[in-house]
Amino acid sequence: MTFKNNLFGRSLILAIVVLTSIFPIWFAQVNADPAPRTLQDFFIDASSGESKAREVVLTSVASLLRQYPNDPLLTAYYGSTLSMKARDSWFPWKQKEYIELGFENLNKSLMLLSIDSYSKPYYGLNEGIFIRSIAAITFVNSPEHLHQKERGYEMLKHMMASEHLQNYPFGPQAWIHIGAVEAALDMKENDMAKMWAQNMQKLAPTHPMTKKALSLTSKA
Repeated sequence: MTFKNNLFGRSLILAIVVLTSIFPIWFAQVNADPAPRTLQDFFIDASSGESKAREVVLTSVASLLRQYPNDPLLTAYYGSTLSMKARDSWFPWKQKEYIELGFENLNKSLMLLSIDSYSKPYYGLNEGIFIRSIAAITFVNSPEHLHQKERGYEMLKHMMASEHLQNYPFGPQAWIHIGAVEAALDMKENDMAKMWAQNMQKLAPTHPMTKKALSLTSKA
């Protein structure tokens, strides 16, 4: 049975690799939370600018990609996290190197998607939606000169209008909603941002990301 088709195997290996990567960090923190954290937890922290979380994701995923170079989920994580590293780098030549490699991997992950990707559950969604979301949000947050913002925004609009996304609970898709709201505001499409924020309010009025979306759009 291959790694790609073994959901339990994938989850177990990701957990082992992440735990191995972060154990020194846990040991060094006197008040560390003993509850295990998922790769997605570290990915979200990395997207907020936490360099240690970013390196945990890169190290964990790079190790697995050496064994499974054509896995779309791993490739998407790697590409997006490399783009974050470009964002956080001080040196222009390193920024260029990381962003180009990051986009190369994101594009590869999208090309690797198949019909089966949309039937594999992952993080409360399906793998296909999840990978497209990672790519879209990475693209909309890329520098202007790369001309990928519009592409990412169009991907997000397509997902937000998709019935497939609405079939899932709000919690796992909340980060897509707030990403779409922020992208719409960045693209100066304030009415669209407000419509999405109001929809979030209908679906989950007390969710933290709903509150953030409403706060952002109230200033637009």
